[in-house]
Amino acid sequence: MIDEKVLDEILPVPDIEKLKEETVAQLKSEGFSITNFSSGGIFYTLLMIVLRIRIELINLLRRVLNNMFVAHAEGIWLKLKAADFGKKQKEALKTQGYVTVTRGEGAEAVRIAKGHVFKTIKDVNGEELRFFVLKDTVLQKGAETVGVLVEAEREGSRYNVPPGQITRSLTHLEGGCTVSNGSDWIVREGSDIEDVESLRERTLRSWSELATRPIAEKYQNACEQVPGVLFVKVNDMHPRGQGTVDIIVTGTAGEATEGLLAQVRAEVDKIIGNYDDVLVKSSTTIEQPVSVTVTIPDTVSDDGIADSVKAAISELLQIRKNRELNELTHADIVHAVKSKVASVRNVKVTVPSEDVFLDSDKVIILGEVSVTVERT
Repeated sequence: MIDEKVLDEILPVPDIEKLKEETVAQLKSEGFSITNFSSGGIFYTLLMIVLRIRIELINLLRRVLNNMFVAHAEGIWLKLKAADFGKKQKEALKTQGYVTVTRGEGAEAVRIAKGHVFKTIKDVNGEELRFFVLKDTVLQKGAETVGVLVEAEREGSRYNVPPGQITRSLTHLEGGCTVSNGSDWIVREGSDIEDVESLRERTLRSWSELATRPIAEKYQNACEQVPGVLFVKVNDMHPRGQGTVDIIVTGTAGEATEGLLAQVRAEVDKIIGNYDDVLVKSSTTIEQPVSVTVTIPDTVSDDGIADSVKAAISELLQIRKNRELNELTHADIVHAVKSKVASVRNVKVTVPSEDVFLDSDKVIILGEVSVTVERT
């Protein structure tokens, strides 16, 4: 938003009472035929309507002026301005990946039909995420496991669930088969529609694309336009020797899949310098277990407290752009729990034993969570 002081210098909004007095004085000085300017009169009412329209028109012009610049434009205005620079908002994507079906006691072949539904366990709010099988798959006789390609029910990064979360089948699977998703189950990251601030950043960096030789921001803009990319860090300070550039990609699920890296490399190849040695690689995810002890009043039931605390910590460590992905502090954990679980009086973090700060190419994801509930 353009600073109000700047807008007041360009398009000041007059006070309606002062404007009325100035207008009446001008009309009188010019010998206007109507002399009754008293409140409640017909002409007074018409005059105030005209003056109000003038003020609202000035407010509209201030809003239009604000939205004429990429740095200040809002909502649909920013999308229109971004289009002038050849940029458009990245669309949301559905997560795709392989769920592992493991044979139980049965020995016969098990058929998993296209459209079969797998889902996560319910969270503290009773919500579950559903995934649909994309093609007919058979757990053949004699085989212990089979990978089943699934796609999320809806778009969004929330479907990039951690390992071991997809464990249920909507309908019974023959032979007592079990379901799970492994550590590298995702083949295409799900993503939310790009937020306007990310679009604004990419648009403002458009000028870097005019550089004759690729610079860090030019590489960054080319890579971040790929759907599924959360953000990119470019190390152009010769990390592997003279002329080398490292591009570290963080996807919406944290560690980027090979499919996503391939798309990023394709964009890099379009602009790479003749003598540049560019390495495109994924950031590395690090599982961080968390153990906390929470204290609640004697008068409060502890039913659901542990689950609510786990949900708060899980939300804190969700992969998103406005989070410091390589940092986890005790203060953040305490604040997340106390702000989400009103009945908690105190929070003591035992794991990790101290604040965690990792290298910039690392992404902290949530490992096992342990919650102990005590009473005052």
